[in-house]
Amino acid sequence: MPTLSLLRKVSICALILPLATPVQSAEVATIVVSSVAGGPLDVLGRMLAREATETTGQTIVVENRAGAAGTIAAEAVGRAKPDGNTLLLTLDTVATANPHIYVNSKFKINESLELVSLLGTFDQVLVVPSKTGITTPAEFLDRARAKPMNYGSAGMGSPGHLMMSALTQDSGIKLDHIPYRSNSAVVNDMYGERLDSGFLTIAGVLGPIKEGLLTPLATSGGKRNPLLPEVPTLAEAKLPGLENFDESFSYLVFTTKGSPPEKIKAWNDLLSDIVKRPSTAETLRMLDIQAYDASKVSPAQWVQQRSARWEQIVRDNNIRSDQ
Repeated sequence: MPTLSLLRKVSICALILPLATPVQSAEVATIVVSSVAGGPLDVLGRMLAREATETTGQTIVVENRAGAAGTIAAEAVGRAKPDGNTLLLTLDTVATANPHIYVNSKFKINESLELVSLLGTFDQVLVVPSKTGITTPAEFLDRARAKPMNYGSAGMGSPGHLMMSALTQDSGIKLDHIPYRSNSAVVNDMYGERLDSGFLTIAGVLGPIKEGLLTPLATSGGKRNPLLPEVPTLAEAKLPGLENFDESFSYLVFTTKGSPPEKIKAWNDLLSDIVKRPSTAETLRMLDIQAYDASKVSPAQWVQQRSARWEQIVRDNNIRSDQ
């Protein structure tokens, strides 16, 4: 019968067994990021590459391929050799919204890519220029019903566009959409009072909020956001049509369709471990990346559910591209 000492040794060994390495000694892995350098996606991608390199001892590089709402990066990974050495780091909208918007696109994500991991979710915050004097969601809706108002987003099908479309549809208000190339451009025009509002990524507007330039009215998720704990959720306002408002986005990792299942699992295990490490906690917090509990809803199910929601919003708001 095994002694207690032996059992303890076996338990300790089990705890320190290394994660399966998805990158072999002679290989180089690439994380293709669907954004320009310096943005939240890029920061996340470089953190993942650094941590994965330190863990595996292998070379993992980051390549930025921005444009076409993430499709350029997705197509590049879809064309890669199906060996699991090329990953796509992107917003979930590539899989949940783009297929419903770019209906004529030859690129079909389900035919080209395999889902590897859901790294975490993030909320948006409804903001207005502080000079408007609006301080609550109710005042915002009343103003929108009383006079024409607009909002800016980082482009058609961007999180800000989809989120505000959900808000206007659920509340019954009308706002003119003005698309930009980036959230920073939206914020700049809100400073100049050329824009009345926006539903923007929280991490990107913390500075203007703290400086008193923008007023946060509500966050989009089902519970208060840790970066803005004093700001209520939209559902908390208990306004007609918005009582159950609970919308968020996520960061997803894909690889080329046909890649070895064991390699996909190894990547998922490694990436899931990285986002739980104390060494990455502060970066994730500042990027407003909240932990995702896959035991409740699998990543594939989450993508499917969000796809159904955005399909409805896209259809009802006629968000379409001929490209």
